[in-house]
Amino acid sequence: MPQITPMTEMLQAATYDQNVRIGGLPFFEAVAAHQLSTVSYVTLLRSLATVYDTFEQVMVQTSDYALRTIWGRDLHKQLLLQQDSAVFAGTQIHDVPAAKLGAEVLAEHIRLRAILDPRSLLGSAYALATWYMGGSAICEQLVHTLRLSSASGVSYLASFDSWGQAHWPQFAESLNVIPLEPEAYQQVILAARETLDGIEQVIYLLHPLNENPTSELATLLNPLAGNHPITGDLDEIKAMMRAYERISRLFPYIDQRYGTRGRKFCWSDAGWLLSLTSESQDSVNHQIQWLTRLLSMRGMPQWHMECYLQMLYEELVHVLPANRDRYATLTGAVQMLAHERRASISDAALVSLDNAFYEHVGPEWRAWMPNCGGLLASAVADEHAGITHALAGIEKWMSDPARFPEGWLTAVRDVISRARASRT
Repeated sequence: MPQITPMTEMLQAATYDQNVRIGGLPFFEAVAAHQLSTVSYVTLLRSLATVYDTFEQVMVQTSDYALRTIWGRDLHKQLLLQQDSAVFAGTQIHDVPAAKLGAEVLAEHIRLRAILDPRSLLGSAYALATWYMGGSAICEQLVHTLRLSSASGVSYLASFDSWGQAHWPQFAESLNVIPLEPEAYQQVILAARETLDGIEQVIYLLHPLNENPTSELATLLNPLAGNHPITGDLDEIKAMMRAYERISRLFPYIDQRYGTRGRKFCWSDAGWLLSLTSESQDSVNHQIQWLTRLLSMRGMPQWHMECYLQMLYEELVHVLPANRDRYATLTGAVQMLAHERRASISDAALVSLDNAFYEHVGPEWRAWMPNCGGLLASAVADEHAGITHALAGIEKWMSDPARFPEGWLTAVRDVISRARASRT
């Protein structure tokens, strides 16, 4: 059933508190007090360019007509951001790793939404179109603070008022006529809040400037992860995110079950593992086996990590081929995990059991949630390898009658029975 309250009104209400928080950040206090540094401002422009570039790429690739309709050329901000940055071309601006990572994290959330739930990006579009606050006053303050000869360095910020006057009614109307089911509508709201959270995080890092190296920024990947070390190479982190995109396509179950929280833990875990790749193979194997067994007990069978580490290796070698030998410890760990699984479930048996599962539930389920039969068979192998509660960790969720029809539940029972019977 389409929503009754106009979408824009619901989005305004849902994001009001975030906009208030953003407006109260020390960054804007520094602007008002004429104390903001040039580094902070230019880094904001560069960070926003990363986010808008990603969103524009998604818009080019999407087949969703509604998204294409609302994101008109009047919302393309890259040229303005480039022009503003060019004003400071003669100024030495050092990189701020925290801001770069924060922008990449938000960009990755956008890319993953494009894969998993494209229509939800209506919320991201709304946030990117409307997040700005401050009016002409902030532009005047920045011109004074940064000693600009004209307003040419603040054209991006100045564009929001002119856009609102000229285009807001049409934008709102286009957004409000899109019919959405309640669940899809909630995802639109979550996407808007996620986008504003990302923008807030980046701006928070800019005053006072967070000068910490990337290796000390695990909480930007996952606020719940704690301050453990991660790789200090942003290219490695971006490769890790590409690997997660691939694994989310292979195993949509993970995102369906654990959502954004699980995604962030996967990022922080992978960032930690990447910091270990130069250690001995035995050490890397030990750390990965410890983590993988823990995750298996929580519903992520070891086959998931086996596949993920292989994809991670491929993405790393693609962008940083000179480090191939160091990254080989990851493939060594893949072989270790595969050897353990194959002691119970061979590669051929894994494929056969997965096919048998979808013979029960049909091609539509396979298109939506592929490789679930293989995950269940892998959990049986984990159980046989002595991982306590490995099968229970996934079986309970997969057997929930409130989530799945009877045919699915029958398939779960059948593939578990077959996997136990076919252990090599």
